[in-house]
Amino acid sequence: MIFQGAFLPRLSTAEKHSRCNGSAMIPDYLTFIRFQDKRNLLFIYIVTLILLGFYGKNSGFSFTREDAWCVSGILALVLYAFIADLRAYWAYKCVVKNVDLSCFLDEERKERLRFLFAPFTVLAGAALLFCGLTWVLFSLVAPGVALVAVAMVAPLLIWGIFALLRPVYIRQVIVSARDTIKYRRITGYLAVAVVMSVMMNLLTIAPLGKRAEFDFYGQYFTLKAIITMLILCAVVLAINLLFLRFTKRYIFLGHLFLNEIDLHFSQALPWRSLYVKPLWLRLAILLVVEFAWLVLVGLVVTLAGGALWFEAYFLLCYAPCLAYYALHARWKWHHDFMMSCDMCLRWDEIKRQNALW
Repeated sequence: MIFQGAFLPRLSTAEKHSRCNGSAMIPDYLTFIRFQDKRNLLFIYIVTLILLGFYGKNSGFSFTREDAWCVSGILALVLYAFIADLRAYWAYKCVVKNVDLSCFLDEERKERLRFLFAPFTVLAGAALLFCGLTWVLFSLVAPGVALVAVAMVAPLLIWGIFALLRPVYIRQVIVSARDTIKYRRITGYLAVAVVMSVMMNLLTIAPLGKRAEFDFYGQYFTLKAIITMLILCAVVLAINLLFLRFTKRYIFLGHLFLNEIDLHFSQALPWRSLYVKPLWLRLAILLVVEFAWLVLVGLVVTLAGGALWFEAYFLLCYAPCLAYYALHARWKWHHDFMMSCDMCLRWDEIKRQNALW
C-alpha cells in the first residue's frame, strides 16, 4: 500500500517556518531537523497505526504469535518507504543550499561499509529487529495488548532508525562521485515500487485467508466470491492510489543531481489515449474490466477443480488493479520527472549566471 520514498516531505517545516517569519536566513541543520522531525514522527505514527489497524481489522482483532512475521514485515516496509529515496532528497537539499550543512564539511570524507546502510540491507535488518520485538511482546503479554504495544513502540524505533541514517546518507551525498547511473529508465524504478506495494498488500490482507468469509474453495464462480473480491481489490487499490498523491519532483531532482538518473529517464507517456480521460472514467472502465476478470478467474479455477492459497487467489484477482496502479504511477511520476527536469535546467542556468557575476 506504500511505495518507496512516498513520505519524504514536499516542503520542509523548517522552510515554511523561515518563510512565515519573513526571514531569508538559511536554517542550520539542527534547526531544520528539529522542526522536520516533529512532523516526521507524527506522520510515522499515523501511517503505522493505519496499516496495523487494517491488519487488525482483517484478522478480526484476534492475534497469535504467527502474526509476528506479518506485523514485522509491515513495519519494516514502512521504514523502507521513509528511507528509500532519502539520499536523493538530501542531494536536492545540498545542491540548492536551503539548509546549512557546514557541520558535515569538516568531517573526514570517507565512505565505510556503504552497503550496510543501503535501504534493502536496512529493510532486512529491520524486519529481524521488529520480528524479535513482536515475538518478545507476544510472549510476555496477551496478543491484543502486544499489538497495541507494538503500535506504540515501533513508530519510535522507525523514527530513531530514520534519524540515525539521515546523517549517514548526507555524508554519502557529500562524498559521492556522482558518476553512476542507477536507473536508466523509469520502468526499473517503478518495478521496485510495485514489488514493495505488492508485498505490503499481501502482508496486510494475509489474515483474511483464515476467515470463513474468504474461504471460497469450490465456490470461486459464485456471485458472493466475485463481489467480495471486487470490493477487496477496490479498497486496496484506493489506498494505493491515495499514497500516490505525494509528489516525487524533489526526489527525482535529487537523483538528477546525483547523476543516478539522466534526462532520458522517462521519455514518453504510455497509453496516452487512456491518460487523457478523466479519472472517474478510467476507474469506471477499470471496474468493468475487473468484474469481467473476476468472472473469468472464477470460471477457470472452478473448472480446474483446484484450491488456491488465498494470497495467490488475491494476486490473480488483483492483476487488473495492479496493472492500473503501475500505469497510474507511471503517469504521475512522468509528470513529476518533467517538472524535475525543468527545475534542474533552470538551476544550471542560475549557476551560469551567478558565475558571470
